[in-house]
Amino acid sequence: MYFKSVLLLAVLMLYSHAVRAEDIGFVEKFSLSDERSIPLKQLIPGTEDYYYFHCLQYQNTGQFEKIPEILSQWIKRYNYTSRVEEIRNRQALFEYKRNPKQTMLFLKQRLNLQFNYQKQQLTPETKYPQTLDQSLINQKTLSEKAFGEYENLNGFEDSALEFLKNTQLNEDQRRDFLQRLKRPDFSELPSMVVADLRYRNSGGFGSIPIHRKLLLEQLETCLKLYPDLILDTNFVETYLTKIQPSADVDWKSDTKEKSLFLNR
Repeated sequence: MYFKSVLLLAVLMLYSHAVRAEDIGFVEKFSLSDERSIPLKQLIPGTEDYYYFHCLQYQNTGQFEKIPEILSQWIKRYNYTSRVEEIRNRQALFEYKRNPKQTMLFLKQRLNLQFNYQKQQLTPETKYPQTLDQSLINQKTLSEKAFGEYENLNGFEDSALEFLKNTQLNEDQRRDFLQRLKRPDFSELPSMVVADLRYRNSGGFGSIPIHRKLLLEQLETCLKLYPDLILDTNFVETYLTKIQPSADVDWKSDTKEKSLFLNR
């Protein structure tokens, strides 16, 4: 009697959400009956209770092959109710031994399981190169690519100007180089400036910022290479700023310093 009471409590907890209050009497008869086919005769064919308890009885007695047909009729008439899903879930678990793949597929779909993880290898084998091919990234290869893509020096960053000092440039590249140059710190600069001044469409001395940054010695070299610069006002004014006393000397008030400046 104790076992039957426990069994009754379990059944009531399992199916209480799907059974109406007026059906409790039938649930007791069905659960406690030694021959459950007898209370099943009380159910009206075509009702949801009829389908539900017949499916439950077939599953409890291992007659799983009868489930699909009655379940199909049930779904066609009442659609996918909560009790339909309950029977489908039970059927999938009961069918595991006979058809494990189908049960696992059902559970993956039902629970929306995703198995997208890949096995992590601590020391994976790789066939990719671990070093870059130096022939593809060396200075010569990159320079040839930059010169091939642009007529000027747009293929080079300003950090490459140091390298370009010792590179043979055409007239347009040379002008682009001088326009981007920030410091007059190499010996060939005067000859490059003079050559650019003689090239077509030159804006004259002072048209490029580096002209006014030339050192005094470089200006004198330019004058030797291009004597007509002595007639260029911009060149003369730039030259005068180079021979002017430093900011620490008040040459305008100091007659001696002023005399030295004028003599220069």
